[in-house]
Parts: sequence; structure tokens; C-alpha cells
Amino acid sequence: MKTPSSRPSVRGYSLLELMMVFAIIVLMASVALPNILGYRQEASLLAAAQGFRAEFMKARSLATRTNAQTAIRFETDSTGMTLYSTYVDGNWNGVLSADIKAGVDQRIAGPFRLDAGQSGVDVGVMPDAPSPDGGPLGAEPIRFGSARMVSFSPLGTGTPGTFYLRTRTTMMGVRVTGGSARVRIMILRGARWIDRQG
Repeated sequence: MKTPSSRPSVRGYSLLELMMVFAIIVLMASVALPNILGYRQEASLLAAAQGFRAEFMKARSLATRTNAQTAIRFETDSTGMTLYSTYVDGNWNGVLSADIKAGVDQRIAGPFRLDAGQSGVDVGVMPDAPSPDGGPLGAEPIRFGSARMVSFSPLGTGTPGTFYLRTRTTMMGVRVTGGSARVRIMILRGARWIDRQG
């Protein structure tokens, strides 16, 4: 038989202890939140870059499969919106702006909006961002020559150039190398560009 003195004492938490625990939770959340938001932005940026990389690889694959040059052309509509479309060579002289205008080189996909399809991601360059090759990058986010086209040949080669995407805090580039037309994704970390597989 238990006596009243042998019962364990029940002790609650003081208001000061609860406030200290709450302050610690708030402090930890304030440290973690920017990292979580940065991770979400980078994940959205990577998803957008992978989407464009897939379009480039699809155009390259089509060129080798059909034995006809293909190109992704960046265009501006009457409202100023930038779009992109995929074209195929219709007269065996490459995809040319004049042949597209004349209807010889046919559009086979698009036009699609160039808004990256991810929240918080747009096509553009961050101010003062360095170039992957060194020096200043400039403001133009689409760099595939004056025709604003990336072309792929039946041999699997492509127009070298880079296409840039950004969020508020960072940016990525989708780069097509000459020769093999390998498509790489690069991310800007501080002042350095790093290859990002994925």
C-alpha cells in the first residue's frame, strides 16, 4: 500500500522555460529558412535547365535519326514575348532564317513560351555575373550566334553556345559544345561556374 509521501511529484514547466524553448525554435528556423528557400530555388532552376536540355537532346536525336539538320530557334512574337520552336531542314542546306520565312524549313514543334515553366525561374542573366570562359557575361541570355538558333547536324554536331536561366539568387547555363554537341548544365556558385550533372 502506497502512502501519499511515496507518490512521485508532478512538476510543470515554468513560463520562462517555455519561452526559452520557443526562442530556440525561432532561432533555428531563422537559420534554416534561407537555406531551405535557396534549395527550393536551385531545385526549380535545375528542373527548368533539365527541361531545356531535354529539348536540345531531342532535336539532336531527331537530326541523327532523320538524316536532316534540325534547329531550335528563339523568336520574339508581336507582344515582345520570347518563344522557341524546333525546325527541320527542308532543302538540305541547313536550317536558315530565310528558308523558315519562305516555308521551306518546316516548324515541327512549338512555338513554346520561353518562361522555363518553373515558379521563380526566368530566362536571363544576373547583373555582374562572370562568363564561364572568363570576363564579364553581359546581358544577353541566349548566345547561339546572331541567328539565335542552335542547330544540330545528322552527324551529331551542334552550334556551340549557352542559354542562361536565373532565380533571384543564382543562375544556370545550358551549354552546347561544338563538335560532339554535348549538352551540359552549369551552375554559378559565387564567382565560379561548376558542371552540374543531372
